[in-house]
Amino acid sequence: MKGFLRLYPARWRERYGDELAQLVHDLRGSRSGPALAWDLVRGALDAHIQQRFDMQTADWKATRRGALIAGLVWLALSVEIFLSNVTFPSKVDDDTVSVVVSYLCVFAMLVIVGVLAARNGAGPRGQAVAGAVAGMLIGLFTIVTFAIIDNVWLDVVSQQQTKIDGYAASGATSMRAFINQGLIGAAVFLTIAFGTFGALLARVGGAVQAFRAGGGSAKRGGMSAPG
Repeated sequence: MKGFLRLYPARWRERYGDELAQLVHDLRGSRSGPALAWDLVRGALDAHIQQRFDMQTADWKATRRGALIAGLVWLALSVEIFLSNVTFPSKVDDDTVSVVVSYLCVFAMLVIVGVLAARNGAGPRGQAVAGAVAGMLIGLFTIVTFAIIDNVWLDVVSQQQTKIDGYAASGATSMRAFINQGLIGAAVFLTIAFGTFGALLARVGGAVQAFRAGGGSAKRGGMSAPG
């Protein structure tokens, strides 16, 4: 197992190498070899990323938490997309309300990413990175969901009036080609746009958390001050 320690950055090994070697020695009897090896590889990857981007531990944890939140948001969006496009399809473009609600929910979650990051000690940079990563993943994964649904259930989604009108004006060779060409541009746009909004909204969330923490401290200080 000591060979895995060489995967860590040299500067990291100089500071924490002895402690990690002792921890590995202590855990060898309680953890299986593959599980311990995986933990070491994952830890080495984290250390390299933190060193590469000069990220503090709290910032890196905030980024990983943002990615987890993005996954949960994507699952919720995927359910909504499937229900509105396959289970209860509509031939007319009457989904404005559901789309607006979905966007507002995404934006709210990006603010929460910033709130949680600040609450757990991440700085402004860590908050912005966590929000950007979460936003980009939500945008990219959402397009993946659309790609799967639009291709697997093409006979259903191709009945939507907006797709019929768009296909007629596109000159594409088939409805499938028209849909997939549109998804390419949408993937780039949503990934960049959600990443940008994610960074901004996470910083808003971080500022809100800082304000609340400061206000709470001030109130506590006022209550304890002598009259």
